[in-house]
This record gives sequence, C-alpha cells and structure tokens, in this order.
Amino acid sequence: MTNEEADTAPDEVAKGQWNDAYRLDGHANLWGDPPVPYVVNAAKLFADHSAFVVLDLPCGDGRNLPPLAQAATVVLGGDTSRNAMDIARTVVAKAKADNVVFHETDVFATGLPDDSLDGIFCWDLLGHLTEPEKALRELYRVCRPGGHIVANMWTMEDCQVADPGMVKTGPKEYLDHAGFYCKFYDRPDLDAYLAACGLADEVRDVELLRWTEPPHAGYRPYFHEHESLAFTLRKKGR
Repeated sequence: MTNEEADTAPDEVAKGQWNDAYRLDGHANLWGDPPVPYVVNAAKLFADHSAFVVLDLPCGDGRNLPPLAQAATVVLGGDTSRNAMDIARTVVAKAKADNVVFHETDVFATGLPDDSLDGIFCWDLLGHLTEPEKALRELYRVCRPGGHIVANMWTMEDCQVADPGMVKTGPKEYLDHAGFYCKFYDRPDLDAYLAACGLADEVRDVELLRWTEPPHAGYRPYFHEHESLAFTLRKKGR
C-alpha cells in the first residue's frame, strides 16, 4: 500500500470524522454522562491487581474516566480526537479526578513503550475498525506481562443494527447514519478474531452483556438496548 492509499484507508479517514462528531457547542457530552456499566468490572479488576497506569482508549468525551480514575494511580485518557479530549477534560474536572492525564493516542500506533501499562479499557472501538487485528496487537504490545485488556465487540442483537440510516455492506458489516464502519460479532466470530491476533490462549473471560442506555441528544434520542461480547485478556509473562 502506498502512503497515499494508507492516508485514505477507512480507519484513517474515520479519525477526522470522529473529531468532527465531537465538535459540540457548550462542550456537552456526545454520549451522555453515565459510564458504560461494564467499566465498573474493569475498574475492579485493575484495582484488584494493583494497577499503576491504566489507559482508556478511546476515552471519547470522558464518561468512563471517573470510575477508572478510582482504580489506578494514573489513568491515560487516550483518543485521536482533540475535540473529544477537550470535552473529557470538563468531565474529569467535574469528577475531581486529578490523576487523569490526556494523551493523543492512535490505537494502531500508540507511541507508548512495550510493556508499559497495567490495564487497558477499550470500549466500542474495535467494531468500528476495518483492521481490528492490528489494533489489538498494538494494545497487547504496550500491556505489561500480567496486565489486562478489557474490550468489547457488538453482537447482531445490538440496537445499532436496527438504527435508521444503517446500510448493510457485507456479512454483519454496516455503515451507520454518519458513515462510520460497524462490524458485529457472534462468539465464533470473536474466537476467530482472537485466534487471528494470536491471543486465543490469553483469554481470561468472555461475557455476553445487555444493558439499557439513556437517549443520546441529536443521535439516538430514546432509551435503547446494547448487546456486546465483553472479553478480558491477561498478558502472559515472558
């Protein structure tokens, strides 16, 4: 692939689209204040293993940062969207989470050293990527031996599948109303993905989750149900 082709790859183009999506007047949250319920589980896992540095990637507008800030000495709020991180700073300030540090971070090339993180929370990102194997391998690289990665993949029962404006482009693949790529997974799909990443033997847990979220102003203005496969990896020692 040439440099020009790489610059126009779907995952690269989406970075600018997400930054624009977070360009909101008054710094209101794009997703709303409540954190995703499973972040509490991730925070407990990190705390139980005495995590020093945890990465929330993508941190988005910061709704998951306050629970994570209670679980580690330092939390990195990582995102490619500067607009998102501007909003997240107001969320963190409101929560008085003064151990959060923001870092412009690309999941394909974080710029972080090998084995530098005790925990990684990666929610609602991998299903948006056309190259998710590359992303998870990068997260694995920066996770220390004994550290944990907590992430998710949407299932076909997730409310997004039925959203107006969703356009099917392939098996379990869609473009949403804003043109963002979305792929949905069942358990065999997830197992195949983790095997393709070379991480099938490092799966600590997989859970099928279903929860209700409040309306998202201007996007999904009604209560709605999400369904995901949440998975936890523990990096083996060397």
